[in-house]
Amino acid sequence: MIHRLLLAFVLTAVCATLSAQETRVVNGVRYTVHPVQAGQTLFAIARSYAVPVDALLSANPGANDGFSIGEELLVPLDAVVKKEAKVAPVLAADGELRHTVARKETLFGLARTYGVDINVLLERNPEAHNGLREGMVVVVPVITSVQGQTELATRPAAPENAIDHTVAPGETLFALGQRYGVPVEAIQKANGGLPEGLKTGAVITIPLPPGAIAPTVLVAPRPATKESRSVTFLLPFATTRNDSVLALSSTSPTFHQPTRIAAQFWGGAQIALDSLQREGVSASVKVMDLGDDARTWNTVLKDPSIGKTDLFIGPFHRTAIEQLARLNSKAHIVCPVPQSNKVILGHPTVSKVTPTRSDLVKHSARYVAGRHARENIILLRPEITGEKEMQDQMASALVEALKAQPARLRDTAVVARPNRRELGDLVAKLDPARLNVLIAPSEDVEFVTTLVGKLKPLAAKYRILLVGMESWQSMQSVAVTDLDLLDLHFASPTFADPADPAVRAFTLEFRERFNNDVDEYAFLGFDVTYHYIKALYELGPDFMDRAADLQGRLLHMGFRMTRTGPENGFRNEFAVMLRQKDLALSKAP
Repeated sequence: MIHRLLLAFVLTAVCATLSAQETRVVNGVRYTVHPVQAGQTLFAIARSYAVPVDALLSANPGANDGFSIGEELLVPLDAVVKKEAKVAPVLAADGELRHTVARKETLFGLARTYGVDINVLLERNPEAHNGLREGMVVVVPVITSVQGQTELATRPAAPENAIDHTVAPGETLFALGQRYGVPVEAIQKANGGLPEGLKTGAVITIPLPPGAIAPTVLVAPRPATKESRSVTFLLPFATTRNDSVLALSSTSPTFHQPTRIAAQFWGGAQIALDSLQREGVSASVKVMDLGDDARTWNTVLKDPSIGKTDLFIGPFHRTAIEQLARLNSKAHIVCPVPQSNKVILGHPTVSKVTPTRSDLVKHSARYVAGRHARENIILLRPEITGEKEMQDQMASALVEALKAQPARLRDTAVVARPNRRELGDLVAKLDPARLNVLIAPSEDVEFVTTLVGKLKPLAAKYRILLVGMESWQSMQSVAVTDLDLLDLHFASPTFADPADPAVRAFTLEFRERFNNDVDEYAFLGFDVTYHYIKALYELGPDFMDRAADLQGRLLHMGFRMTRTGPENGFRNEFAVMLRQKDLALSKAP
């Protein structure tokens, strides 16, 4: 009974789909119009309509060069094989075929009919181990090696913004995900699941995010020979200080904080170095303990051997960075941890990879203008000493961003002036008919606590989206559930999405390798190491001269490096907008 009900449901759905499909007449020939969806192949489409693949290609000559998601294929009705049409499988949205078992059909026969290995069918249909029954629905998975079919026929439809990639020796899905900023699962889905993994020399499809530009600079073909580069890590392991701290810990071991940070960073860096090695990137790497005080790093920085390097990753301390920049004016220096923009002033060879608060404010303004220009945007400007500059930055950035939106409601945001204890004139400016986007560029605990507490009861009457700051997450006086209710959004320099397969793979590898959990410094170590060494290797010591080309997102951060003047270094303007929903953080839509 269950199988009959399922079959009835499937048939109803199919009939509804077929009735909605468009029929088109071209030069006197009638065609069914098939909109291509992700994961679908020419082979699967042809089988579902009971037409030969050759007939499908003849009617759509452009498909000989591949076809894209969203493209319309013409299925010639005069090519339908009537005998096969009676038992044609259903084509699911994900590209798999659903075959309804007929009387006396066997698993061996189905495997031969569809040109797939019987083990592949059993893996996708474990219930078939007990035999097939009439009316049973068997899933025929999308695979890229169907017996008797060409590679073109079994290649899944490519996303509109996609590129081809030739697999290099030793290359992994994890490494490809980092290189292109694409989830591993998305690469697998775009290539029929890759059940046999990556094969050297195979051409696979990389589905780039909408609007993304392929990072052609970093993946350009290499010359036959490539000079090995020298990289020096200057990290604050401070082993002597850490030994002293551990000696004073009578119960559980408490590591010296700079030591813990350096260890996490270096762990992530080692995984990045392994990934680069598998891709054929060669670099001579030296690691030095810079300590965490001037007396220690003065000695290390004066060591003549560190002058023979192309790239420094570290130091972490601003004074040490400035000292190194004066001693070595040729090698590039990467400051991986948060620092003031002053660290790059007068030092053209220094990169600061963590965006400043002003960069995050501007990112919030661009996000609001880009997605909510037609809504009721309200900028909150309480009289708080020390925050006027940040409020001015937000106001200016909003005006600039809204100018680029022709369908905007206003040229600028409405201004409200609440205070640390009351909402003031804010309530009168809320619109019951629109989404109210409230922007509060403040890190004042008292103000934020009052604002969130008094907005909470208003959420039942008004639609509210509250744009705040990342620091709100750590304010103990602010309830996380209240932030959830008010749809909190904020700009962040980093985000390691726990649902991202690449993040999960990295986390697992880190734990297994170092017997420790990852933190933000482990992700930082991977991203900085991978990005900068790859750029150095591909482009040479002057790689930062092409900083505008070196964009992309890795595990938890992106790189959009810009120079603030010919005499200054580079700052990273990349940020990601996050949203709190269901007590968890995710990328804002």
